[in-house]
Amino acid sequence: MKNIKNSIFSIIRKTGSAKQFLSTAIRFLLVILVICIIYGGATQKQISNNIVRLHIVANSDSAVDQELKLKVRDAVLQHMHAKYPDGATREEASEYLKANLPLIKEIAEGVVKENGSDLEVNARYGVYPFPTKEYEGLVLPAGMYEAVRVELGSAKGQNWWCIMFPPLCVADANSLKMDAKAMNQLREGLGDSNYRLITDIAENNNIPVKIKFRIVEIVENSKIRIAEIINNLF
Repeated sequence: MKNIKNSIFSIIRKTGSAKQFLSTAIRFLLVILVICIIYGGATQKQISNNIVRLHIVANSDSAVDQELKLKVRDAVLQHMHAKYPDGATREEASEYLKANLPLIKEIAEGVVKENGSDLEVNARYGVYPFPTKEYEGLVLPAGMYEAVRVELGSAKGQNWWCIMFPPLCVADANSLKMDAKAMNQLREGLGDSNYRLITDIAENNNIPVKIKFRIVEIVENSKIRIAEIINNLF
């Protein structure tokens, strides 16, 4: 009987220790989660604060609509290559793009008409959700970014993205290669740490950068999904 009592007390003590351990572990994980959310949000915000993107959305995924999207892209980039204000700050580039929305729309409408289409064209400037996107020389994490958005027709087709500030996609409108001057401007805006985060991600052995980037990606994708759920509910 005494042995049974001792066994019962031992189990109770172990159960209490297990509960305490579990409680501590949960608190620790919650702290880590909060740190990741804060880090992910702050890092993406700093990146997005130094970037303005171009987003062209095709009417549909048909071959004709996708080809038309690329023709609109070429015309818009050709104009930007010639007219984009050299050496502009992010604020100056943003104001320039906002002021030129009617012209961007006019250029897109001209291409649409030249190709025998009567699709409606809209050009807007705002903050839009973007998935993680890889460009030549860098990868931008998912999140909300300011962008010029050109919508063709019902705008339900595959998208085309590039970066308008720094002028990475207008520095060379023919090859769309990343311009060294624009990349240096991006580095100055982001700082070395965040610049390495989006440019060193492709290196196979750079595990710390991959982990940090993945944290930002998961946090921002989660925010976008939650916002979409809320929008659908209301």
